[in-house]
Amino acid sequence: MRVGIDAHMVGGQETGNETYVRGLVEGFKGDARDFELLVYHVGLPWTASTRHVRLQRLLTDNPYVRLGAELPARSLGQRLDVLHMTYAAPVWSAAPLVITVHDICYTTNPEWFSERDLSVLSSMVPRSLKKAAHVITVSEAARSQIIERYDVPESKISAIHNGPGPGAEPITLETAQQEMAAAGLHLERPYLLTVGNLQPRKNLVRLVAAFDEVTGKRGHDIDLVIVGPRRYRAGEILEAGANHDRIHFTGYVTDRQLAALYRCSTAFVLPSLYEGFGLPAIEAMAHGVPVACSNAGALPEICGDAAILFDPVSVESIAGAIDTILDRADVRMRLSRAGPVRAQLFSWRKAAGLTYQVYRDVVNRA
Repeated sequence: MRVGIDAHMVGGQETGNETYVRGLVEGFKGDARDFELLVYHVGLPWTASTRHVRLQRLLTDNPYVRLGAELPARSLGQRLDVLHMTYAAPVWSAAPLVITVHDICYTTNPEWFSERDLSVLSSMVPRSLKKAAHVITVSEAARSQIIERYDVPESKISAIHNGPGPGAEPITLETAQQEMAAAGLHLERPYLLTVGNLQPRKNLVRLVAAFDEVTGKRGHDIDLVIVGPRRYRAGEILEAGANHDRIHFTGYVTDRQLAALYRCSTAFVLPSLYEGFGLPAIEAMAHGVPVACSNAGALPEICGDAAILFDPVSVESIAGAIDTILDRADVRMRLSRAGPVRAQLFSWRKAAGLTYQVYRDVVNRA
């Protein structure tokens, strides 16, 4: 069986999409089954090829050329049995398509997206779902939403959980402190950490309001570090945190710097209004960091009882969850112990194995 996978997003700071493809490829590299995976990338390769995982560079990163000509041509010329894409199907393919769609929150909350992104997603995703021989998504919550919104047959869509992101890689406290210093982060106080693109869906304006309550009315001597690149309407969160000497925006950081930031944090907070999976929560748990997160989307499914859940539209609820972690040593200890155990349930080897079975089923039906 020969499978092609579109990895054009690797190196493009696309956070979740990039982590997904990189993780899946690494999971396949540890797979001993007899098949060939051709990984189509742009720029320099980020990992070495192996016996059955081979990286192949695309001629251009132009999406019109990639989707309209190059991937269709490769599907035919390289005699692919399956072509695996994320969100966007090519114009045509000689091989059956497997499409990964992480979530479709653009259908429920279009205000979270720019006019351009909303237009692209609204036209591209429904077409891709129809063309797919099989659809993969990353949680049961997202699967249910896709089935309901687009009337996708249940047998045509599988929920396969992600593994942890690269920020979950172990790092010693000493090395973490050195990484932070090298990145110019010289924090004098303990800090709360949140990770995610600066965009409305991440609900960071309410987090800042909750942080003000935690440090003001509730008197905690702590900082807030916000990690992530600027995206649509990032100005709203930047304005909310402006002129605040306890709030630090890092922008995009390297995988090693991210691991360091998790390792040195007092607690991790994920206030998103929706997550199709929630990779940062698993990364924080892997480091034994106490986690407080939203009860929206897939987060209850992913975090289980290893996190304190809160109502993301209530500043009081967010502040209360943070306060509980900071005030109660027994809660911190319980979450610190439960987190790594929970994180071990998720692996890219497992995700790759389940994805391989999807490929095999598609080939058998072709």
